[in-house]
Amino acid sequence: MTPSVSISYTPANSSGIKELLYQDGTNVYDPVYKQNRTYSIFQGSRFSGSSGAKSATMGFSLNNDVELKVANPKDTTGTGTKKIPIIQGLNFSSGYDFLRPAFKLSNISFSGRSQFTEKIGINFSGQFSPYATMMDTLNTGKKILQDKYTWSNAQLPRLTQFGFSFDYSFNPTTFQKRQDNMDKLNQASQIKGITPEQANALAAISRDPNAFVDFNVPWNLSFSYSFNYNTDDAGNTPTRNSNLTFRGDFSPTNKWKVTYESGYNFQTNKLALTTFTIYRDLHCWDLHFTWVPFGAFKMYQMTLKVKASILQDLKLSKQASSYYNN
Repeated sequence: MTPSVSISYTPANSSGIKELLYQDGTNVYDPVYKQNRTYSIFQGSRFSGSSGAKSATMGFSLNNDVELKVANPKDTTGTGTKKIPIIQGLNFSSGYDFLRPAFKLSNISFSGRSQFTEKIGINFSGQFSPYATMMDTLNTGKKILQDKYTWSNAQLPRLTQFGFSFDYSFNPTTFQKRQDNMDKLNQASQIKGITPEQANALAAISRDPNAFVDFNVPWNLSFSYSFNYNTDDAGNTPTRNSNLTFRGDFSPTNKWKVTYESGYNFQTNKLALTTFTIYRDLHCWDLHFTWVPFGAFKMYQMTLKVKASILQDLKLSKQASSYYNN
């Protein structure tokens, strides 16, 4: 079990902060925080700017691994045990703002993963709201937050967000080989004496290994599933979304590679964006053709480019696309 604590302070900065007004010019008063509401002129932009209020926040988290200890049948003495991981990297985190006028405690976030086998694991994350709720006095039929903790009413924090995902490859040997190759690339990037161009190429592969084609792999088929549940902090308007994604590739010859990717959304009962890509290794050049054959968005793109990273801008490209909203 590993606890951690952090402390941060942000001074007040009223630059770009304006008061929120009604159409008649009067201020919009916030009964929860007991002050006039404000907004930032940079809200919604790429750089959102300061919130205007000063804060003194203490962040805290707790990380732990949950394991099960059982007898080891391979131990001939009969006293040996082995540990079976149940939940790995289980983490809870939150924060407390001492200068905030109300709702000082942040939502409680959690995350972790469970490894069922060497090849199948599940990742999960979510949030709890620690505040009690009450019905809106404006008769909107919705709940609003109270500046009172749920445990004061003998209740647990309320789940407002939860998601999990898992994936599996039908060619685990190939997957492991790819991971080994990536480890070797990471080790090679730390070797002294390589040129800046080589270092940049290795860094690009490490950032996005799926963008590069391994012509030594004969075939691969994998799928992934994700589920997400969300509500606002008061528990209104819950939404659920689940998707199944499948992808794969095969090599007709040692110079050709065909990849495909698609999926299915269980809420809309529709196929996700389906993409086919054909790669051709032309020694010093790369040729790839991408095609989206059906759906609201259709396109194709053909690109011929030089392999050398120093000449990455030397390429020929042809593309066309169409979109319709049904």
